[in-house]
Amino acid sequence: MTTQTITKPTLFVAKNLMHFLCDDIDENIFADRLGTTINHPAYVLGHIAFYNGVCIKFLGGDVTFKEDEEKLYQMGSECIDDASLYPDKAFCLNHFESRCQAAADLINASDPSLLEGSAEHTPFAKQFDTLGEVATFMLIGHPFFHFGQISAWRRVAGMNPASFELT
Repeated sequence: MTTQTITKPTLFVAKNLMHFLCDDIDENIFADRLGTTINHPAYVLGHIAFYNGVCIKFLGGDVTFKEDEEKLYQMGSECIDDASLYPDKAFCLNHFESRCQAAADLINASDPSLLEGSAEHTPFAKQFDTLGEVATFMLIGHPFFHFGQISAWRRVAGMNPASFELT
């Protein structure tokens, strides 16, 4: 596994898809579940950014979590229909991008053998053998799963469907 396997898709596709999905969303509804139980974009981006930070920790990097970040976004937390609990749209977009960049920077600056290290100290030890496999899931698979939630949220909001071209 090369660092480009993880960092290139994470930075290019994830960042651009996130902007495609979110840029045209009105800030006034960015943290609104729209009368449903669907996760709103503020929660989804915060959740992904939080777990990109967790991945950085698994890889031995330093990350500073924001106040209440774990409480709001950890696995099992519920998306809450209270916009005052979540950062504004601009912060959510920037925070997502900065965590993606921080993870990519750490991977690119590390010896490639880091990714061959054992995943035994992670909650993913039963699913993945190496840190590279964990990072691939956390930085690529996990975000794209949640991007589908934003796509569905857009439809509930009456917005255009999401499609994305790699240009």
